[in-house]
Amino acid sequence: MTIFERIKAFIPQPGFMTYMLLSIQAIYFIILMMNSVPGYSAGIADVLSMIYGLFTLFLFSSVIEYFLYSRILKRIFIPALLFTLWSLNAYQLSTGSSLDYSLVRDNIGISFSSEAISLISSNFSFFDAAFLLFILITAFLLEWRFSFSDSDVRMTFKSAVSALILWVVFVLFPLQSGDGFTLFAKTMLSNDDISLYAGTVSEDYPYDKKLIPLTGISSTVPPSKRVKPNVFLILIESFNANFVEAKAPDGIDYTPNFNSLINRGLYIDRFYGNSVQTCKGQAAVFYSLLPGYNGKIFVDYPELNISGFPLILTEAGYQTIFFQAYHNLKFDNTENSMYKAGFSIVKSYSEFRKKEDKPHIWGWGVEDGIFYERFFQMLDTLHASAPEKPVFASLMTIGTHIPGDGLPPEKRTIYKDPKNIKEKYSNALRLSDSQLPRFFELLKERKYLENSIVIISSDHSFPMKEHGIYNNEVCFYDETFRIPFLLIWDGVIKPERVKKRVYSQIDIGPTITDLLGIREASHNMTGISIFDRKSNNPVYLIQPYNGRFLQVVDYPLKYITHQKTGKEYLFDLENDPGEMVNLMTGNYNVKTVNNLKDSLKTVYLNQQLIDSNKIRKNRK
Repeated sequence: MTIFERIKAFIPQPGFMTYMLLSIQAIYFIILMMNSVPGYSAGIADVLSMIYGLFTLFLFSSVIEYFLYSRILKRIFIPALLFTLWSLNAYQLSTGSSLDYSLVRDNIGISFSSEAISLISSNFSFFDAAFLLFILITAFLLEWRFSFSDSDVRMTFKSAVSALILWVVFVLFPLQSGDGFTLFAKTMLSNDDISLYAGTVSEDYPYDKKLIPLTGISSTVPPSKRVKPNVFLILIESFNANFVEAKAPDGIDYTPNFNSLINRGLYIDRFYGNSVQTCKGQAAVFYSLLPGYNGKIFVDYPELNISGFPLILTEAGYQTIFFQAYHNLKFDNTENSMYKAGFSIVKSYSEFRKKEDKPHIWGWGVEDGIFYERFFQMLDTLHASAPEKPVFASLMTIGTHIPGDGLPPEKRTIYKDPKNIKEKYSNALRLSDSQLPRFFELLKERKYLENSIVIISSDHSFPMKEHGIYNNEVCFYDETFRIPFLLIWDGVIKPERVKKRVYSQIDIGPTITDLLGIREASHNMTGISIFDRKSNNPVYLIQPYNGRFLQVVDYPLKYITHQKTGKEYLFDLENDPGEMVNLMTGNYNVKTVNNLKDSLKTVYLNQQLIDSNKIRKNRK
């Protein structure tokens, strides 16, 4: 045997599946180039990267083909792999980023409801669906004509092993290039525990406290208003702050009713959700804790010893209620997590649904107006059984959930025939805003609620292509995190607009306890009251997906580090609110950047405390 023949024995011989996968990937590379997706262009570096991607796909497919030794296996796995490669490339075409393993890992358990399927499918266009159909028909016709699955040609063991070794080497190699399968595999390996950067966790449980800092705001409350006011926290689903006081194409504000309320209360111009997705936002709001970058506190840390500010209010004599519009309280373990936060009552609108509500239910659930009505009807019943108890209630709406499908045509006031997510969202947000006054009408009708604090905010934001991105699990700019925050307490809180300080969801709990003057209480809250205008209060933002972006906002500066690539960003939000100029590419103050970077140890430590279950001590 010659040397050439010996070498040839280790070279994989592609079969039908490999040729099909390579063809699909090559076509998608061209499509990605035509759509100017970052990393795909006619430049030499990008072309070489795409050739590299074809080679990694060749290796991966060769390994799989070795195991497809029967016709049944071929007919099962070939269509499955064709579909998977299509999905990976279609996702990248839609989002501009390869699929992240952590996104799949964190959300696989909630991906099979009809609403979740609708959300996932919104990432794919008509072209994607047509191309998938073309792929499957082509594969079927080729199989029907040539019967490739009956072929006796098989990869040799030597060639399969050599392909596997090379593919693993390329997966481990720190180069962010490759085909969809390889890039996905790289994300599985890159999710290492970077909390080690924070050093060893102290045994002192740094979040576990017995006193809550007060600013003195409660002492300014008139005596007639001071005795345990009711508190309502409305979290409007996916409320992007960029739409507040912004004009829609019809010349009317997107949120005219919310805008009019700003003059009645205290509004924070730069208020942030600490992460993405509802369960992460709720963890930040109710636990006053950064939600972490590994998994979901609600789902992945069921044994975590933690409590929220609702427990403080429950112990202070409040009737504490969590009421959500979405029908499924088991979704992301919401019900258990709300009880753990300290709510005494956890309910869903579905328990109070009436037949006449049906025309007002679409998309992910019921419209806000009906949701408010059913809430107050429930509240009246609870009040009748315990009239002495003041109320703290959080209302979680659903009407503006992405993608906004299903809104009846007669309720589309901005775009009659919406073509994309932004147009659908605009219609849904306008409808939600038009029904916000109904909450205040119902509140005013009830004498037992005449002394009430109302806070309006959101569970998280959602990007509306401000930087060309619609996907909440990819984007890292302000539109992914900025949400409104408005606090109204008529006769107590004077109208005010805070412009040059930043606050976030973890500050909501401390703000409420500050207003109520509650000082002595065991807690693990990490935020500060929005009435604290002196303490340094950097805001931390966590994009756990797309390679993980960790951020700190110390107004006016915002520093971002991308864990996967090591790339850094620095924006001056005062002079560059659109985040167009990355100051890291020019002249910047090295000391300032190092201080911001060093402050991210707070995020690492937070994750370490979660992982080691040291948020608070066990209490009998």
